[in-house]
Amino acid sequence: MLVDIDRLTENQISKDQSIQELSALNHAMDQTVLYARTTSDGLIINLGERFAKLLSIEQNYSKKNLVDLMYLSEVQRNKLLQLILQNKGGVFNEEFEFVTAVNQKIWLDISILTIFKTSGDSERLVLCSDISKRKEAQIEIERLNAAQYKEKEETQKSNASQIVEAQEEERKRIAKEIHDSIGQMLTALKLNIESISFKNLEKAQQKIEGLKQLSNDLIQGIRIATFNLTPPELQDYGISIALQKMVKELSKLTGKQILFENTSNFDQRFDTLVETNLYRVTQEAVNNAVKYANSEYIIITINHSETLLSITINDNGKGYDISKIPSKPNNNAEGGMGLFFMKERMQYIDGRLFLNSIPGEGTRVTLNYNLQKIKPS
Repeated sequence: MLVDIDRLTENQISKDQSIQELSALNHAMDQTVLYARTTSDGLIINLGERFAKLLSIEQNYSKKNLVDLMYLSEVQRNKLLQLILQNKGGVFNEEFEFVTAVNQKIWLDISILTIFKTSGDSERLVLCSDISKRKEAQIEIERLNAAQYKEKEETQKSNASQIVEAQEEERKRIAKEIHDSIGQMLTALKLNIESISFKNLEKAQQKIEGLKQLSNDLIQGIRIATFNLTPPELQDYGISIALQKMVKELSKLTGKQILFENTSNFDQRFDTLVETNLYRVTQEAVNNAVKYANSEYIIITINHSETLLSITINDNGKGYDISKIPSKPNNNAEGGMGLFFMKERMQYIDGRLFLNSIPGEGTRVTLNYNLQKIKPS
């Protein structure tokens, strides 16, 4: 009997400990977890202490519908009630925004679990997680993304406007070049031919000699104009040969000492659009050096590795202060338009442009293009 009594005592102690542990666990859940037990139609059976505090409900919530105690919009209220009324087993999960009794907006991630009882009835276990901080961060990210998109869109519109303006200026420049140079020489050629009279052979001979020189000037003017438009070597042989030809022609036409070096024997071909933009940016850099640098020499160098093509344009001219060039000129009069479009062209082909210039020492322009982007033409 004493042994049986000891066993009963130990069992009672064990049960008391288990009850205490369950009570402690239940208290901990009340303090930390947002939960509620409801009937299959949403009437509250039990409400966690923390959840009750959040809903500002201290007592007398029994037999009230959980949906009615949460300040939800009509749409969200109907959605939550529909989730509770479902009886398909499994877990249903949705995010809801509601307003507390103290007018605080809170986002809850609500999971609803169906619990089937032995009697055949079912209950709903409603578990909630406060995701307000996450939603606030998400909304802020969306706001920043929208602002960034709007800024990018405005930049693209501005760039498009700048491109149209530059194209119009280029047309004006070509028209002016043809009118002022080639047009005037053609007019002079016509007038000189009409004025030739063989009654005075000596004067006629002088005019013919003048016509020869004028014809040479006219040919050179046409060659410059056509060379600046579309070099056939670029389409036929690629960027390396085209740049070599450009250097040779510009050296003759300008009298400047312009040199070309292909230090890594680059001869690969790729997309026509890429080759054209690389050529145009290099041409713009060389033209800037010819027109404004007052340099003794200009050197164009091509070098490449397995992954990178690099083209550098060096001159020993007067250089300039890069910080004084506007990053985005409003009009051609402000300067920097050529550099702006050089950068635009390189960005268009996913390349990069680097500029380094020191007043009184010279300028270096570097173009880098990732050869892994090469597509055979």
